[in-house]
Amino acid sequence: MSDTESEIRDHNQQQNKPTKSSSSCIVLALFSGSLRIFFRNKHIFLSIFIFLALPLSFLIFSLSFTSRPLKRHILHLESAALLTATNFESGHLLNESREESISLLRLKLLYSFPSSVFSLLSFISAVHVASVSAPQRPSFLSTASAIRLAWKRVVVTSICSYSLFFLYIQLPRLFATALRDYPRVSLAILVVGSGLEVYLMGVLGLGLVVSALEEKFGWEAICIGSVLMAGRKFCWWLVTCMLVGVSGWIGNRFENLTDGEDYVKSGVWTVFMGWKTAALFWFYAVLVIWSCIVTTIFYSDCKKELSAGVNQRSRYSDISCTE
Repeated sequence: MSDTESEIRDHNQQQNKPTKSSSSCIVLALFSGSLRIFFRNKHIFLSIFIFLALPLSFLIFSLSFTSRPLKRHILHLESAALLTATNFESGHLLNESREESISLLRLKLLYSFPSSVFSLLSFISAVHVASVSAPQRPSFLSTASAIRLAWKRVVVTSICSYSLFFLYIQLPRLFATALRDYPRVSLAILVVGSGLEVYLMGVLGLGLVVSALEEKFGWEAICIGSVLMAGRKFCWWLVTCMLVGVSGWIGNRFENLTDGEDYVKSGVWTVFMGWKTAALFWFYAVLVIWSCIVTTIFYSDCKKELSAGVNQRSRYSDISCTE
């Protein structure tokens, strides 16, 4: 464990666990603080919104819309293969399902690179702007410099985060499948697993902010983020639940609005011309920037609390030495 992690852990062990009321106050302070930061630097955030967050939102919604017919066709072929009477028909349907799966993979790969680039640029930009405290003001030049210095660290940390998250989400499903003969136990595993999944998402998000603002990356940044939030676990879990819930609602709402045959036959541009789908498209872009600002504020608050605790212990140590 590094000196930074040990220092953070020692400080957090001396902190009392926050009550629900204090957590609610912290959550309100995070969201009110995000609004103040946004309006103080609105010219830069609007540029990030228009040139980075909106293209990212468009790519994500476009992938969701264009891949939906392929996903449904694959599920239909696999279901039909299970119901066929002969092995020849089942094999033919499974082969067709594999071909469609390959087409779906190619489509995702086509969208993955531009989506990753816009996601990386919008994340580092928003985190940098949100981390600059008054009276200092961020600029486009300083934001570009932050991207140049931090993008490698964020990429490495992102790879570690996705790997860890992918490995974790398999565990609750595996245990639930193994205990399918016990429905209550299986349901409890899925519920607890979902709660821990949201907690892990919060930890990984905080680790990404650490890699963007500090000279840390990979597992070290994730560990520092985890230790840093040790005194405010419930608070950050609650904030992450809100962000995940809003994101999930946007995705479900978009799927319901574009589920008709008329939308399926129309093109992507036709879909986004509707005011309801366009509103979701813009709202998701706002959520991307907002989540970055909130995460950065939480990180900054934890660091300030840590620094205050370290300074206080240093003064106590000086006093005791003097005596």
